[in-house]
Amino acid sequence: MRVSQVYRWQIPMDAGVVLRERRLKTRDRLFIRLQEDEREGWGEISPLPGFSNETLEEAQTALLAWAQAWRDGAEPPLPTLPSVAFGISCAQAELYGELPQAADYRAAPLCSGDPDELFAKLATMPGEKVAKVKVGLWEAVRDGMVVNLLLE
Repeated sequence: MRVSQVYRWQIPMDAGVVLRERRLKTRDRLFIRLQEDEREGWGEISPLPGFSNETLEEAQTALLAWAQAWRDGAEPPLPTLPSVAFGISCAQAELYGELPQAADYRAAPLCSGDPDELFAKLATMPGEKVAKVKVGLWEAVRDGMVVNLLLE
């Protein structure tokens, strides 16, 4: 027996991220869960406003149509919307056991201002040191100095 479920959820963006002169107050996403017998797979669909060609509403419409056809026993082709095709393909890969073996998914701390705070976090990390730096929030010269400092 096949089961497909679609979830829509929203998380607030604390910093109010600005993308292409548009402030994002929330991040809206869809999840799809596919189940066949005892196996299941999950996928995420999250078109980014201002970057993705499709809207979340368009993605949801395509996803719901695909999920219904799949649940009814068909093997529908992936939708043409990139975010939807990606999310469904991830769910299918997990469902059919086609995902690669688990990897090392360490969290990379974010440098959100003071590099000294990041250095303290990196000092406690075992193994290779990795970090994320958001650029574009400050002047380009400052961003460049922070990145160069972290690369040393």
